[in-house]
Amino acid sequence: MEEIGEILHVIQGNRAVAKVKVAPKPGSTVFDIRRKPIGQVIDIFGPVKSPYIEIRVMEQDPRKLINSPIYISPKDKGVRGKRRNE
Repeated sequence: MEEIGEILHVIQGNRAVAKVKVAPKPGSTVFDIRRKPIGQVIDIFGPVKSPYIEIRVMEQDPRKLINSPIYISPKDKGVRGKRRNE
């Protein structure tokens, strides 16, 4: 597991916003420090050098996750774009 960032705040419903070092792929599962799944990445936004992600939190109360580190498995690391002329 690799730490990618920290949950900053909770938005409507069971969604959380996190600041990350490297943006994971949309649909990637995000884990807490105990390696329990928190939820899935549903959106990536903000500047490329320091992106933010929106996470759909599954079974936990998202407010309890504020200021906690988040992790992903190494296979979900990094987003790659498509080239236009391929």
